[in-house]
Amino acid sequence: MRRLVCAAIAATIVLSGLAGAPALAQTTGTAADPILEATTGPNGKIARYIPKPAGTREESHLWFGPYTVPPGQDMNRVDLDLPLRDGFLVSIEPAMRRVADLSEPSHQEAHIHHAHWFALDPGNKEDNYTYGNSEWIFGNGDEETKANFEERSAIDPKGPNYGEYVGAEGPQLMIYMLHNKTNQPLEVWIVLDVTFVHGTKAELNKPGQKPWHDVSGVLFGRTFNVPRQADGDGKWDTTHDMPKPIIWTSTMDGTIVGTGSHVHPGGEEIITENLGPANNPCPDDHRGFGGTTLLDSKVLWHHNALFSEDYQTTVTNPAWRAPLHVGDRLRITGIYGNKDHAWYTAMTHNGLYVDEAQPPIGRCTPYFVGGVQKQHMVTKRIKKSVKYHINMKGQLVRKTRWATKRTKVGVDIIEGVPNRPWGSHDHDSICGVDLGKPPCERPADPRPTGDYTSQVVISDFLYVPGDTSLSGSPGAVPRIHKGESLTFVNSDESANIRHSVTTCNLPCNGTYVGNYPFANGVWDSGTLGYDAIDGGTPDPVSSTPKDLPVGRYAYFCRIHPWMRGQFEVTN
Repeated sequence: MRRLVCAAIAATIVLSGLAGAPALAQTTGTAADPILEATTGPNGKIARYIPKPAGTREESHLWFGPYTVPPGQDMNRVDLDLPLRDGFLVSIEPAMRRVADLSEPSHQEAHIHHAHWFALDPGNKEDNYTYGNSEWIFGNGDEETKANFEERSAIDPKGPNYGEYVGAEGPQLMIYMLHNKTNQPLEVWIVLDVTFVHGTKAELNKPGQKPWHDVSGVLFGRTFNVPRQADGDGKWDTTHDMPKPIIWTSTMDGTIVGTGSHVHPGGEEIITENLGPANNPCPDDHRGFGGTTLLDSKVLWHHNALFSEDYQTTVTNPAWRAPLHVGDRLRITGIYGNKDHAWYTAMTHNGLYVDEAQPPIGRCTPYFVGGVQKQHMVTKRIKKSVKYHINMKGQLVRKTRWATKRTKVGVDIIEGVPNRPWGSHDHDSICGVDLGKPPCERPADPRPTGDYTSQVVISDFLYVPGDTSLSGSPGAVPRIHKGESLTFVNSDESANIRHSVTTCNLPCNGTYVGNYPFANGVWDSGTLGYDAIDGGTPDPVSSTPKDLPVGRYAYFCRIHPWMRGQFEVTN
């Protein structure tokens, strides 16, 4: 079923940028085949969408583009396309591929900052609903989450098959934020690896077979900055440290069949809770922040490098289910580490899938299906020791001492599981001698000081004056007097290239890798440049605060982390 439960991102959609069409399903046909659509794929051949008998499971590779992403650009692209065929999507995973050789760029070159798939006005008249906007089908962030309903369907033989129904009656909206971190143009395809089960709802729900349920997608969350607090407890969270917590109020009854969360690098954990309605709150299980905990989603780093870009977030166990009622308030709490670093334009979002056709069982508390046991304590009587002695009658006597042992068995229901295997996505290099890698910082002599000035211009991916890649006067460190401001102007904004000026610890001169450089929290310009979906600063100008202490400051660009510069405050 479809409901209007998209996050605010859907409300700001602008149909602009470079459009592409879904170029390829993996099947090809002949002239006699009943063709739904024919387009040219990346191999130059004509690809055809061919309807299959109801119940046919097909793994398709849908290619969008090709896109030419200009140097350094991180703008959103929007595609409005006809859907696939009648049927259910049961797994979805996006990827970026180079046009030249179909290889995947590393995160240091480019990546999909986010990808979202919406169904526009699906018009499911059989469900007696009227729609004017869209439903969230799938979302993917830096951690490259894979959605998989097949695992959740298979684990419960008595339950239904789950999926997102995509009918031929309405268009689909694809939103991609393609981030080219280099100063060279990049030609890429965006590929959706989709597992698709053919058939209409009527065909797939004939009597005598396991039914198919169309889940409703929900996406909610927020974007924010995380300040550094070197003298704090090292934790910053969205519930206690923001003016308003992140809460979604349910408009439906049903069963949540799966949920997962999204944070940016810097995030450590996301707690999802059901607070219940205001007039009948859910009980505090003392495992979250006051409600009934549904999921403790941990951030997993591939290299065991804290805050690396090479990470994923855990999702609910395939056997996990949770009741949902109209009025239930779901709150997510994103937890970021902020003792050593600040984080800008960070996010905490949550995606969940609700089966409205499956009435909720109980309220608030999640449960397992398919025979999976919830974690509990088991008491066993065990032998502690056995001793033998001769009694006064000369008989051999055995004396056994017993002890009681309590052990945990089963699965912790709120503990998340990896959403995908570590695989082809993970190409990032890291630094740090404590990780057995090269040092993050490189030896460097202090850079020469330059003239006093009030302005630095960001042009062609250079900070002038003060860029550490330049020599002579353009590379000399600009100075201001204490009490003055230094203004940064992004002249690359005319080419839709956004930048930032983000302070980092001196010398901040190492190679950009998955866990370096990091903001030190002294000052950040904000995003200089504007994107209709992702935001930023329409006037691409920002000035340092006038109360900066005397000293030299290093900085980098969060959007293009290989860009570095320095400035100095003097008496």
